[in-house]
Amino acid sequence: MDTSRTGSTVPDRTPGRAPDRVVDLLCVGGGLGGLAAAVRAHDLGADVLVAERSGMVGGVAAYSGGFVWVGASGLPDGGAHDSLEATESYLDHVQGEGRPVDREARRAYLNRAVEATHWYRDAGVPFEVIRGCPDLYHPAPGSTEEGRLLECVVPGASLGAWRERLRPSPYYETGVPRNDLYSPRARERDGLAELRREGAARDLLTHGSGLAGAFVRAALTERGVDCLLHHRAVELLMDGDAVAGAVLEGPDGRITVRARRGVLIAAGGYGGAPDAAELEDVPALVESAPPVVEGDGLLLAQRAGAATVRGADPFFSVGFPFPGETHPAGPGRDGDVPLHRPLLEHLGLPHSMIVNRDGERFGDESYYGALIGALRRYDGRRKRWANHPCWFIADDEFRRRYRLGPYAPGEPWPDAIVRADSPRGLAEAAGFDADGFAATVAAFNEGAERGTDDAFGRGTLPFIRRAYGDPDRVPNPNLGPVATPPFYALPLSIVGFGMGTLGLSIDGDGRVLRRDGRAVPGLYATGNAAATKELKGYVTGLANARNHTYAYAAATHAVTGPPPTGR
Repeated sequence: MDTSRTGSTVPDRTPGRAPDRVVDLLCVGGGLGGLAAAVRAHDLGADVLVAERSGMVGGVAAYSGGFVWVGASGLPDGGAHDSLEATESYLDHVQGEGRPVDREARRAYLNRAVEATHWYRDAGVPFEVIRGCPDLYHPAPGSTEEGRLLECVVPGASLGAWRERLRPSPYYETGVPRNDLYSPRARERDGLAELRREGAARDLLTHGSGLAGAFVRAALTERGVDCLLHHRAVELLMDGDAVAGAVLEGPDGRITVRARRGVLIAAGGYGGAPDAAELEDVPALVESAPPVVEGDGLLLAQRAGAATVRGADPFFSVGFPFPGETHPAGPGRDGDVPLHRPLLEHLGLPHSMIVNRDGERFGDESYYGALIGALRRYDGRRKRWANHPCWFIADDEFRRRYRLGPYAPGEPWPDAIVRADSPRGLAEAAGFDADGFAATVAAFNEGAERGTDDAFGRGTLPFIRRAYGDPDRVPNPNLGPVATPPFYALPLSIVGFGMGTLGLSIDGDGRVLRRDGRAVPGLYATGNAAATKELKGYVTGLANARNHTYAYAAATHAVTGPPPTGR
């Protein structure tokens, strides 16, 4: 039986021996990058094959919030008045002082991102501007109130038989587009509940599910690109110095795929590798991305002579393993992997905080990215990590009002979560300093009543207030006192998002480079496998935008450029 799926034909779950293949472009990874490259290459007339290690498609993007950040996009009804100069000014601010950047390469990327986004939109990927959603650091210089953040929303039925193979998101409650989630209707009594019911009835894919689903639909359903599930790339085929294909390990052994125009590495980062915490210089690291992100692409490319370089700043958050939660296993897979859920949408809600073992806060919890530096801080005098271990603290007002992981507002939390009737009792039960915590709670509550956080400025960024706060909480959507017993403490893990600091060195066409700057003929990379060199800081939605942009660039070069040659 054939292990590929074309159009809406579902692949046999017990496939027979697959023959060796010869294609134009082989995409290693069935996530956003691999599928985006497949769409572009297909429309340029190439024969494309996607090889996916797991039994599901969508990759890391399917787990994400689905934001896509494109500066000066000029998309209809948004961003038309933005400019490249303003976008660069904003990125200069995010980059910070004294940190070098290749401005020429960055500008080339920004232009290519606009080109790619327009092309995919015309090709059927429904990018839409999110209304009223500002840049992360707005009102910073060059920032905008709306126009740069995009989303994709697609009905599940439009994926055909591929719908059951789309990797579900365990982190975001999908079904309501952000343009509705941020609308006046969502603020009305029962408005949000009605929107959720409507979205569920239509199986509306939003957030990361919508973004990944849009590219699954475009590549696999509409264009019928072949996709081999349960096939892991284990070796690159070489013709002299050029990459000529790959060996795939599948359910029935190994097959050889010859790729006339090249191989694209789109298999993600390395957060699930045993040495990931050491590479990222953190006390410990649990990967929250799908449990196939183990650095496959980097290892393959390094054996072909590729250079691995340090790119963007580290990016991770904090999370908690709720009892019984596992990564979605997908059809035909035995055994589940425990899930460490990032508390992305929880940290910015009122009536909560994060403290270290001294019972003290150490950053603006409402934006998880603001905690990264503090979590990596090592106290040389005390010879220990300064802010790890740490705990998420909430009171019963939080429990009654807000969702926590799998638990709906007002639903009892499991006994595994430490609780006590007083802050001091909570500190003693959880194991952090009671005196320090009592002082922290008193200072925090005094400011929260006024809607201010003098220590860390929680709730001052418009994007955070919009995306992660409670719009009904006045005067600050991200602040509320921790004052209603019982009090709760969750010991936090440091969790990765699949975005490591190390990655393959690539040029503007997505070609993988050697240490001497020469391209490895026939080898391309995109997504988290490629080092982020455009920006040291973090911009919400940039990772997803880079993924489809370099996929577009790589497919274009592979199909329309000169064929790869060896020595």
